[in-house]
Amino acid sequence: MDVLRHIAVGLGMRYIDFFAKLHDDDNDTLRLINYSPTNGDTGNRCKEHSDYGTITLLSTDGVSGLEAFHDSEWIPVPHVKGSLVVNIGTLLSGWTKGSLKATLHRVAGPASMHSQIAKKDLVEACRHTRTSIAFFADPNKDVSAVLSSNGSNEKEDEGLVESLQGMSVSEYVEWRSGGSGKDEGRSGIGFTREEKNLLAELNSPTKKRR
Repeated sequence: MDVLRHIAVGLGMRYIDFFAKLHDDDNDTLRLINYSPTNGDTGNRCKEHSDYGTITLLSTDGVSGLEAFHDSEWIPVPHVKGSLVVNIGTLLSGWTKGSLKATLHRVAGPASMHSQIAKKDLVEACRHTRTSIAFFADPNKDVSAVLSSNGSNEKEDEGLVESLQGMSVSEYVEWRSGGSGKDEGRSGIGFTREEKNLLAELNSPTKKRR
């Protein structure tokens, strides 16, 4: 909750509990994520994606590979012992009209394209189990009703409405995480339109590394 309040302060919002009040139903998930050792021909150990909720707090064990996509480049995310990585989800990005951006990220392997991590480091990382703990914070399932009952400023609400694309929070999470929904037959996480364009550019045969 404190992180959400700090975000509101950073955005200059007068009501600093705006986001916190919409996350009081414990609609959160804590996951222990384990990547088994693999070989030196491995591509992404976790495919590129953005998180779909509000924020993610991520604790990693320092095994190399985590990268974030910024300015058309895959940038290594440094491991700082005792710290947390904070990811902005697509719902919060849309909610803030892009003031906070949901960054694509991945866990690269030795065969991953355009990685800036030395291949020898990725080969070494693949010899080890990689473990992370992720806390995913999503808005209340009935967030639209809560917003209406609170009489919230429509300008603060409209970004979330656009991000949900006519779905409830539950339906949106199900769609983004690979469940049944708008794209029948699809498996795996869904991408936003902006992400699809970025990935198409990145994977283009004409893409050159700087």
